[in-house]
Amino acid sequence: MSYTPAALSPSHMPHPFCTDRDCSLANCRVLLEREAAYTRDGRRERLAFEFRRCERCQMGFVNPVPADDVLACFYTSDYAYYQAAGEQPEAEAASWKYRIARLRYLQRMAPGPVHRLASLLAALAERLTRKSVTFTLGVPLTLPKDARILDYGYGTGVWLLSMRILGYSRLLGYDIAPNASRREELAARGIEVLPAGGGLSGLAAASLDCIRLEHVFEHLAGPLEVLRSLRRVLRPGGILVMTFPSIYPWLREDLAASPHLDYLQLPIHLAHHSAESALRLLRVAGFEGTVLRVTARERFITLMARRPVDTDS
Repeated sequence: MSYTPAALSPSHMPHPFCTDRDCSLANCRVLLEREAAYTRDGRRERLAFEFRRCERCQMGFVNPVPADDVLACFYTSDYAYYQAAGEQPEAEAASWKYRIARLRYLQRMAPGPVHRLASLLAALAERLTRKSVTFTLGVPLTLPKDARILDYGYGTGVWLLSMRILGYSRLLGYDIAPNASRREELAARGIEVLPAGGGLSGLAAASLDCIRLEHVFEHLAGPLEVLRSLRRVLRPGGILVMTFPSIYPWLREDLAASPHLDYLQLPIHLAHHSAESALRLLRVAGFEGTVLRVTARERFITLMARRPVDTDS
Protein backbone atom coordinates (compact mmCIF):
# COMPACT_ATOMS: atom_id res chain seq x y z
CA MET A 1 0.00 0.00 0.00
CA SER A 2 1.38 3.43 -0.94
CA TYR A 3 0.37 6.97 -0.05
CA THR A 4 0.64 9.70 -2.66
CA PRO A 5 0.13 13.48 -2.70
CA ALA A 6 -3.13 12.85 -4.53
CA ALA A 7 -4.64 12.22 -1.09
CA LEU A 8 -4.08 15.81 0.03
CA SER A 9 -6.72 17.58 2.07
CA PRO A 10 -8.65 20.47 0.52
CA SER A 11 -6.49 23.58 0.35
CA HIS A 12 -8.71 25.54 2.77
CA MET A 13 -8.11 23.04 5.57
CA PRO A 14 -5.49 23.72 8.27
CA HIS A 15 -2.25 21.93 7.59
CA PRO A 16 -1.75 18.72 9.59
CA PHE A 17 0.24 20.11 12.54
CA CYS A 18 -1.58 23.38 13.13
CA THR A 19 -4.71 24.49 14.96
CA ASP A 20 -5.05 27.88 13.23
CA ARG A 21 -7.16 27.96 10.06
CA ASP A 22 -5.07 30.88 8.79
CA CYS A 23 -2.27 28.32 8.35
CA SER A 24 -4.04 26.35 5.63
CA LEU A 25 -2.55 24.19 2.91
CA ALA A 26 -3.37 27.03 0.53
CA ASN A 27 -0.79 29.16 2.37
CA CYS A 28 1.91 26.49 2.08
CA ARG A 29 4.60 26.17 -0.55
CA VAL A 30 5.80 22.80 -1.79
CA LEU A 31 9.58 22.67 -1.32
CA LEU A 32 10.16 19.03 -2.19
CA GLU A 33 8.42 16.04 -3.71
CA ARG A 34 10.05 12.83 -2.55
CA GLU A 35 9.71 9.08 -2.29
CA ALA A 36 11.06 6.86 0.48
CA ALA A 37 11.41 3.09 0.37
CA TYR A 38 10.43 0.83 3.26
CA THR A 39 9.78 -2.85 3.88
CA ARG A 40 6.50 -4.22 5.23
CA ASP A 41 5.66 -7.90 5.63
CA GLY A 42 8.70 -8.76 3.52
CA ARG A 43 7.58 -6.57 0.61
CA ARG A 44 9.40 -3.50 -0.63
CA GLU A 45 7.08 -0.50 -0.87
CA ARG A 46 7.45 3.20 -1.53
CA LEU A 47 5.95 6.23 0.17
CA ALA A 48 5.36 9.37 -1.88
CA PHE A 49 5.08 12.68 0.01
CA GLU A 50 5.69 16.41 -0.12
CA PHE A 51 7.65 18.63 2.20
CA ARG A 52 5.78 21.92 2.51
CA ARG A 53 6.42 25.16 4.39
CA CYS A 54 3.68 27.41 5.73
CA GLU A 55 4.18 30.96 4.48
CA ARG A 56 2.47 32.32 7.59
CA CYS A 57 4.13 30.52 10.52
CA GLN A 58 7.16 29.14 8.58
CA MET A 59 6.71 25.58 9.84
CA GLY A 60 7.83 22.82 7.48
CA PHE A 61 6.00 19.50 7.42
CA VAL A 62 5.45 16.24 5.58
CA ASN A 63 2.18 16.06 3.66
CA PRO A 64 0.16 13.88 3.68
CA VAL A 65 0.98 12.44 7.10
CA PRO A 66 1.81 8.74 6.66
CA ALA A 67 -0.36 6.23 8.50
CA ASP A 68 1.01 4.87 11.79
CA ASP A 69 1.64 1.41 10.36
CA VAL A 70 3.69 2.91 7.53
CA LEU A 71 5.71 5.14 9.87
CA ALA A 72 6.48 2.14 12.08
CA CYS A 73 8.27 0.50 9.15
CA PHE A 74 10.93 3.23 9.20
CA TYR A 75 11.88 2.52 12.85
CA THR A 76 13.88 -0.64 12.29
CA SER A 77 16.23 -2.35 14.74
CA ASP A 78 19.24 -0.53 13.26
CA TYR A 79 17.73 2.91 13.85
CA ALA A 80 20.56 4.92 15.44
CA TYR A 81 18.59 6.11 18.46
CA TYR A 82 17.67 2.56 19.48
CA GLN A 83 21.22 1.26 19.88
CA ALA A 84 22.60 -0.08 23.18
CA ALA A 85 23.80 2.50 25.68
CA GLY A 86 27.09 0.73 26.49
CA GLU A 87 29.36 2.67 28.89
CA GLN A 88 28.04 6.06 27.84
CA PRO A 89 25.68 6.62 30.83
CA GLU A 90 28.57 6.46 33.31
CA ALA A 91 30.60 8.90 31.24
CA GLU A 92 27.66 11.27 30.84
CA ALA A 93 26.78 11.25 34.54
CA ALA A 94 30.37 12.15 35.49
CA SER A 95 30.87 14.73 32.74
CA TRP A 96 31.42 18.46 33.06
CA LYS A 97 28.56 18.85 30.59
CA TYR A 98 26.10 17.58 33.19
CA ARG A 99 27.62 19.70 35.96
CA ILE A 100 27.45 22.90 33.92
CA ALA A 101 23.96 22.04 32.66
CA ARG A 102 22.66 21.79 36.23
CA LEU A 103 24.06 25.20 37.11
CA ARG A 104 22.74 26.88 33.94
CA TYR A 105 19.09 27.00 35.05
CA LEU A 106 19.41 27.07 38.83
CA GLN A 107 18.46 30.73 39.04
CA ARG A 108 15.35 30.17 36.93
CA MET A 109 14.20 27.21 39.02
CA ALA A 110 15.18 28.49 42.49
CA PRO A 111 16.00 32.22 42.48
CA GLY A 112 18.67 33.49 44.85
CA PRO A 113 22.03 35.27 44.80
CA VAL A 114 24.14 32.10 44.96
CA HIS A 115 22.15 30.41 42.21
CA ARG A 116 22.30 33.58 40.14
CA LEU A 117 26.09 33.59 40.26
CA ALA A 118 26.23 29.88 39.40
CA SER A 119 23.89 30.40 36.46
CA LEU A 120 25.94 33.34 35.17
CA LEU A 121 29.13 31.28 35.27
CA ALA A 122 27.43 28.41 33.44
CA ALA A 123 26.07 30.85 30.84
CA LEU A 124 29.61 32.15 30.31
CA ALA A 125 30.89 28.59 29.75
CA GLU A 126 28.01 28.04 27.34
CA ARG A 127 28.95 31.13 25.35
CA LEU A 128 32.68 30.35 25.26
CA THR A 129 32.09 26.81 24.01
CA ARG A 130 29.17 27.76 21.71
CA LYS A 131 27.37 24.70 23.02
CA SER A 132 23.87 25.58 24.17
CA VAL A 133 22.60 23.97 27.35
CA THR A 134 19.15 22.74 26.43
CA PHE A 135 16.23 22.83 28.82
CA THR A 136 15.89 19.06 28.37
CA LEU A 137 19.33 18.54 29.88
CA GLY A 138 19.63 21.36 32.40
CA VAL A 139 16.19 21.68 33.99
CA PRO A 140 15.71 18.07 35.22
CA LEU A 141 19.13 18.23 36.90
CA THR A 142 17.91 21.08 39.10
CA LEU A 143 15.01 19.00 40.48
CA PRO A 144 15.11 17.01 43.74
CA LYS A 145 16.37 13.44 43.46
CA ASP A 146 12.89 12.14 44.33
CA ALA A 147 11.15 14.10 41.54
CA ARG A 148 8.98 11.89 39.34
CA ILE A 149 10.33 12.42 35.82
CA LEU A 150 9.15 10.86 32.55
CA ASP A 151 11.40 10.58 29.47
CA TYR A 152 8.83 10.42 26.66
CA GLY A 153 10.64 8.72 23.78
CA TYR A 154 13.73 7.49 25.61
CA GLY A 155 15.60 6.16 22.54
CA THR A 156 18.88 4.56 23.63
CA GLY A 157 17.97 5.09 27.28
CA VAL A 158 21.29 6.88 27.94
CA TRP A 159 19.67 9.87 29.62
CA LEU A 160 17.51 7.76 31.95
CA LEU A 161 20.46 5.56 32.89
CA SER A 162 22.67 8.62 33.51
CA MET A 163 20.04 10.16 35.77
CA ARG A 164 19.70 6.86 37.65
CA ILE A 165 23.46 6.85 38.26
CA LEU A 166 23.15 10.39 39.62
CA GLY A 167 20.65 9.17 42.21
CA TYR A 168 17.27 10.03 40.68
CA SER A 169 15.02 7.32 42.04
CA ARG A 170 11.58 7.89 40.44
CA LEU A 171 12.27 7.78 36.71
CA LEU A 172 9.85 6.59 34.04
CA GLY A 173 10.35 5.90 30.35
CA TYR A 174 8.06 5.57 27.35
CA ASP A 175 8.84 4.68 23.74
CA ILE A 176 7.10 3.11 20.77
CA ALA A 177 6.93 -0.66 20.24
CA PRO A 178 9.84 -0.93 17.74
CA ASN A 179 12.20 0.12 20.55
CA ALA A 180 11.37 -2.88 22.76
CA SER A 181 15.01 -3.95 23.07
CA ARG A 182 15.82 -1.25 25.64
CA ARG A 183 12.97 -2.08 28.01
CA GLU A 184 14.62 -4.88 30.00
CA GLU A 185 17.85 -2.94 30.52
CA LEU A 186 16.01 0.09 31.89
CA ALA A 187 13.71 -1.98 34.11
CA ALA A 188 16.69 -3.85 35.54
CA ARG A 189 18.14 -0.51 36.68
CA GLY A 190 14.99 0.44 38.59
CA ILE A 191 13.38 2.59 35.89
CA GLU A 192 9.64 2.18 35.35
CA VAL A 193 8.95 1.49 31.66
CA LEU A 194 5.43 2.24 30.45
CA PRO A 195 3.69 -0.18 28.05
CA ALA A 196 4.40 0.78 24.44
CA GLY A 197 0.81 0.28 23.28
CA GLY A 198 -0.94 2.09 26.10
CA GLY A 199 0.75 5.45 25.95
CA LEU A 200 0.10 7.47 29.08
CA SER A 201 -3.37 6.10 29.75
CA GLY A 202 -2.17 4.07 32.74
CA LEU A 203 -0.69 7.07 34.53
CA ALA A 204 -2.75 8.91 37.11
CA ALA A 205 -3.60 12.53 36.44
CA ALA A 206 -1.29 15.11 38.02
CA SER A 207 1.24 12.44 39.00
CA LEU A 208 4.48 13.71 37.39
CA ASP A 209 6.81 16.56 38.26
CA CYS A 210 8.57 16.80 34.91
CA ILE A 211 8.27 15.37 31.39
CA ARG A 212 11.10 15.43 28.88
CA LEU A 213 10.94 15.10 25.08
CA GLU A 214 14.41 15.01 23.53
CA HIS A 215 14.13 15.00 19.72
CA VAL A 216 10.68 13.45 19.86
CA PHE A 217 8.31 16.32 18.99
CA GLU A 218 9.29 16.23 15.31
CA HIS A 219 8.20 12.56 15.09
CA LEU A 220 4.66 13.07 16.38
CA ALA A 221 1.83 12.68 13.89
CA GLY A 222 -0.62 14.16 16.43
CA PRO A 223 1.40 16.67 18.49
CA LEU A 224 -1.59 18.48 20.00
CA GLU A 225 -3.14 15.23 21.24
CA VAL A 226 0.17 14.18 22.79
CA LEU A 227 0.69 17.56 24.47
CA ARG A 228 -2.76 17.39 26.01
CA SER A 229 -2.01 13.88 27.33
CA LEU A 230 1.27 15.13 28.80
CA ARG A 231 -0.48 18.05 30.46
CA ARG A 232 -3.01 15.69 32.06
CA VAL A 233 -0.34 13.66 33.87
CA LEU A 234 1.73 16.66 35.00
CA ARG A 235 0.92 18.04 38.42
CA PRO A 236 -0.18 21.71 38.53
CA GLY A 237 3.05 23.67 38.21
CA GLY A 238 4.78 20.62 36.68
CA ILE A 239 7.35 21.17 33.98
CA LEU A 240 7.48 20.13 30.32
CA VAL A 241 10.87 20.40 28.58
CA MET A 242 11.44 19.74 24.87
CA THR A 243 14.25 20.01 22.31
CA PHE A 244 13.66 19.43 18.60
CA PRO A 245 14.99 20.52 15.18
CA SER A 246 13.59 23.76 13.80
CA ILE A 247 12.87 25.05 10.31
CA TYR A 248 15.42 27.85 10.65
CA PRO A 249 18.45 26.18 8.98
CA TRP A 250 16.29 25.57 5.91
CA LEU A 251 14.59 28.92 5.36
CA ARG A 252 17.12 30.07 2.77
CA GLU A 253 18.05 26.65 1.41
CA ASP A 254 17.18 25.43 -2.05
CA LEU A 255 16.19 22.04 -0.72
CA ALA A 256 16.09 20.34 -4.11
CA ALA A 257 19.78 21.17 -4.62
CA SER A 258 20.93 20.99 -1.00
CA PRO A 259 23.78 18.56 -0.16
CA HIS A 260 22.48 18.51 3.42
CA LEU A 261 19.03 17.15 2.65
CA ASP A 262 19.56 13.97 4.68
CA TYR A 263 19.64 16.08 7.86
CA LEU A 264 15.93 16.75 7.43
CA GLN A 265 15.41 12.98 8.03
CA LEU A 266 12.28 12.85 5.92
CA PRO A 267 9.74 11.37 6.29
CA ILE A 268 10.25 10.33 9.96
CA HIS A 269 10.78 13.96 10.92
CA LEU A 270 7.19 14.90 10.21
CA ALA A 271 7.48 18.55 11.28
CA HIS A 272 10.23 21.15 11.51
CA HIS A 273 8.68 23.81 13.72
CA SER A 274 9.18 27.51 13.98
CA ALA A 275 8.97 29.27 17.34
CA GLU A 276 5.49 30.51 16.41
CA SER A 277 4.10 27.10 15.48
CA ALA A 278 5.54 25.42 18.59
CA LEU A 279 4.31 28.12 20.97
CA ARG A 280 0.85 28.03 19.45
CA LEU A 281 0.52 24.27 19.99
CA LEU A 282 1.64 24.59 23.61
CA ARG A 283 -0.82 27.39 24.25
CA VAL A 284 -3.75 25.49 22.73
CA ALA A 285 -2.76 22.39 24.74
CA GLY A 286 -3.09 24.43 27.94
CA PHE A 287 0.52 25.15 28.92
CA GLU A 288 1.76 28.50 30.16
CA GLY A 289 4.97 30.36 31.02
CA THR A 290 6.81 28.99 28.00
CA VAL A 291 10.47 29.99 27.69
CA LEU A 292 12.04 29.24 24.31
CA ARG A 293 15.59 29.33 23.00
CA VAL A 294 17.16 28.51 19.64
CA THR A 295 20.54 26.79 20.04
CA ALA A 296 23.58 28.58 18.69
CA ARG A 297 24.99 25.98 16.33
CA GLU A 298 22.33 23.47 15.31
CA ARG A 299 19.42 25.96 15.47
CA PHE A 300 17.37 23.49 17.49
CA ILE A 301 14.41 24.80 19.47
CA THR A 302 14.59 24.06 23.19
CA LEU A 303 11.82 25.15 25.52
CA MET A 304 10.29 24.86 28.96
CA ALA A 305 6.61 25.23 29.82
CA ARG A 306 4.41 24.55 32.85
CA ARG A 307 0.98 23.18 33.54
CA PRO A 308 -0.93 26.07 35.13
CA VAL A 309 -1.14 25.95 38.93
CA ASP A 310 -4.70 27.24 39.22
CA THR A 311 -6.37 24.34 37.47
CA ASP A 312 -7.44 20.79 38.30
CA SER A 313 -8.44 19.77 34.77
